[in-house]
This record gives sequence, C-alpha cells and structure tokens, in this order.
Amino acid sequence: MPWMFILEMREDGALVYRLAGSSLEGALGCSMSGQTYCSVFSETEQATIMEELHATALVQSSGILRSGCFKMESTDKYDLEVISLPFADSRAMGGVILVGFVRPFEVGNRAFIDKWGEFDQQLKRLFVVPSPRIVRLQHLSERVFQSLIDLKVTLRVMDLPRVMEIDDQGMHHKFAEVPSLSLDTFSKLNTQGLN
Repeated sequence: MPWMFILEMREDGALVYRLAGSSLEGALGCSMSGQTYCSVFSETEQATIMEELHATALVQSSGILRSGCFKMESTDKYDLEVISLPFADSRAMGGVILVGFVRPFEVGNRAFIDKWGEFDQQLKRLFVVPSPRIVRLQHLSERVFQSLIDLKVTLRVMDLPRVMEIDDQGMHHKFAEVPSLSLDTFSKLNTQGLN
C-alpha cells in the first residue's frame, strides 16, 4: 500500500491522483491525492509523455509497465519501475480508474521537504500489459510516437504466460529483462485480437 497509487480520469481527460501511498508522498514531500498527474510531474517532457501514455492505456483498457531511472536531486539517482493496470470494472469506483504500483526505493526525505518539480525521469523500457486489451502504435499521438523514437524506446508487449511460468518456477531473479514480444509477433500469435 505505501507504494501504490490510483489515478482517475476526469471528464476533461485530466488524470487525478485519487490515492497515493505514504512512501510515494513521503518521497515527494507533499500530498498527491487530489492533484493532477501533470501538476506533480510537469517539469519534464518525459513526464508529459507518461501522462499521455497512462491516459491512452486507460482508454484502451491496457496496462503499462515502464522502467528507467529518476532523480529528485542532482546527486541522487534511483531505478524506476512502475506497473499500472486498469481497474477490472472501469466504472466500479465512479470513474475510469488506473491502479499502479511503484517498486520500492530508498529516499532520504525524513524532513518531508517539498520536492515537487525536482523529479527528473528517464524512460528506458516500455511494455504494454494485456489487461485485457493492449495499446498499439496507432493509439499513440504523433507527439508520443515521435518522442519514443527520439528516446530510442520500443513499445513491446509483456509475455504474460512466460512471466507466470518464470514466477511459478521461482526463477525471476535470473532474468534481467522482462520477457516480451514485439507488437507484430504478439498480433500474429493472437489472431483473434484483443482490440
């Protein structure tokens, strides 16, 4: 729970934090609940890309797994891994909901100092998670599509059966990369289509 968040899409399309765990708020030094995604992370281009990707994922009923790194101060750098999934019943809580989880990290903000605007993230890998549908390239805006090209980030599909197999065998610690498929390969394997 301390590392979990819930984003809700308002009628105007803005993503609002309905809930943010205490560890996330502690790292940023402020309450995130009730704030829009862009108000929390508006200082960087990659943050606006991620906001649009989250919104696209919500509309398409697809999960997103992203990894990379971030800095909140010039000297501190942390690994970043965030998975977000659409709520099973998108209207169950009164709005379109995305539930996410940030991999725990150590951050020294014991004084609860406001660090909004200092969050500089670098996206390295981006996966769509079939849940039940997926985000495809044609769902992305031209700006996001071009940004991913500029960042040399390829959108791939998480290979869920392989991930579950590895987890069942307790072998996940031996894999540095998330098992994944290209969008084309995934489409060929799923001829009936998810979308």
